[in-house]
Amino acid sequence: MAKALDEQQVQQFKDDGFLFPYSLYTQDEAAALWKKFNTLEEQLGEEPQNRFRIKAQLPFPWLCDVVSNERLLDALEDLIGPDILCWGASFFTKKANDPRFISWHTDSFVYGFKPAETVTAWLGFNDSTIESGCLRYIPGSHKQESIHEIKPDPNNLAGLGQNVIDVPEEKAVYAELKAGEVVFHHESVVHSSGPNRANHPRIGFSIHYVAPHVKETRFEGATAMLLRGEDKYGYWGADPLPRYDLDPVCINSMTETREKFMSITARKIEAGGRS
Repeated sequence: MAKALDEQQVQQFKDDGFLFPYSLYTQDEAAALWKKFNTLEEQLGEEPQNRFRIKAQLPFPWLCDVVSNERLLDALEDLIGPDILCWGASFFTKKANDPRFISWHTDSFVYGFKPAETVTAWLGFNDSTIESGCLRYIPGSHKQESIHEIKPDPNNLAGLGQNVIDVPEEKAVYAELKAGEVVFHHESVVHSSGPNRANHPRIGFSIHYVAPHVKETRFEGATAMLLRGEDKYGYWGADPLPRYDLDPVCINSMTETREKFMSITARKIEAGGRS
């Protein structure tokens, strides 16, 4: 029996490769998350996304609370089953009137999971609109192979410059979200986002989940947070839990994983990898 999504929504995710909107936080709750984000940015003196990627939730108890939100896990259970691991998260943010964008790509290009069944929950800390550069998707594109070419651009937040070729942009669906809402997407769906032409920032937090039967094949020692159910496979070690914000043990774990991701993908590009 479904916990949070109805049969039509689950089928829509299977057909399209994405599903939105899913209401997770109230406007006031989302505003509180945005305030915490702003405080962190002021403390760092730079954009959090510069430092907190791949496992951005690890150094912060409040972000670990977000990724383990029971209402969020209820929806994920409807999509991937009762055993749920969170292997990572990243900030994706754009300043007001920001020319930066994210090129058409699939997450699978930088992943190495077998089977390729990561589900991402992209949460808006504030409103995400066409004007502010919301996510956009090509329906059904997760069912076919996507070929990437490498086209570096200083404004591309997909820093490796990966671009899917021959994207039918006229089919794009724009995932506009209110603050506190989520869009779910499959790792192989083709997606992108445009520049922020609004007079306010666009703050997104992208969280990545798998069932325990999914295995990281590119390197040994992959870790995750078991958030619901049990792990009968043993492919994943346990992430450390933060004792307080900016816990150095968790920062080290995050940094080590990010370095593995980046170096492996760089070697793939150097070797001519395109899919």
